[in-house]
Amino acid sequence: MTSSGLRSLPPFVLNSIPKSGTHLVKQILQGIPGMQHHPDKGMFGHFDNQGKLQLDRVEALSDNEFVNGHLFYSQTWDAFFKKLNMKQVFVMRDPRDVIVSYAYFIPTLKIHPLYETFQQEGFTHQDRMKFLIEGGQPITPKKPYQPNVDDWYTSFSRWTEQADVFSMRFEELVSSEKERLQLLHRLVKFLWGEEEVPFTRPVMVRKMIENINPETSPTYRKGKVGGWNQEFNEELKQLFKKHGGELLVSLQYEKNLDW
Repeated sequence: MTSSGLRSLPPFVLNSIPKSGTHLVKQILQGIPGMQHHPDKGMFGHFDNQGKLQLDRVEALSDNEFVNGHLFYSQTWDAFFKKLNMKQVFVMRDPRDVIVSYAYFIPTLKIHPLYETFQQEGFTHQDRMKFLIEGGQPITPKKPYQPNVDDWYTSFSRWTEQADVFSMRFEELVSSEKERLQLLHRLVKFLWGEEEVPFTRPVMVRKMIENINPETSPTYRKGKVGGWNQEFNEELKQLFKKHGGELLVSLQYEKNLDW
């Protein structure tokens, strides 16, 4: 129980594919009364790349606290969270919109492995999107190879096949109020399970929605659905169909390659 008498939630993890609406979902989760989140506890990538401090912090999370990250699926990560009995909220988005947003974002982040590659002279926004779609070797020495969009995206989305993972799509949060309400009702049910929800589920969902404020997001650009359509030329469309067309079908973002 919290100091206010509300039933507390065991700690959990918010995991997302980069540029899939992480900050929006953070705001929604922080709308839960008493919920705590400390950005310095965030994690990225493979389990073996985490420092002891980061892993210790996750093991020491308190009730009514969540940690966030962009974590590739692995049996090691899965076993780590199972050992801690931690549920996971996983956020995904149309891979085409992810590519567009990521191509804008990487040149603003000096610590990103692709920063120097994307900032090289003459490397256009189209070049950046092409690189993310087909993969390639960064120009910076010792930086890891960037997989094509299918392999890169799937390295995250395999989480959707695991137990105790609640998968949500960015599109469900922004397309319509009805979809968002239905999604968040399912999220509340997932987080509390068989336990009684403080206030009632509808009130909890309302509190979560009331905490949304896109203006305060440090990484928020446009956050719209289908923006790729204005960014992809015919070459990029065909390139994406080659490297990520089957991915879109498997994720049910498209029914076939005719788009």
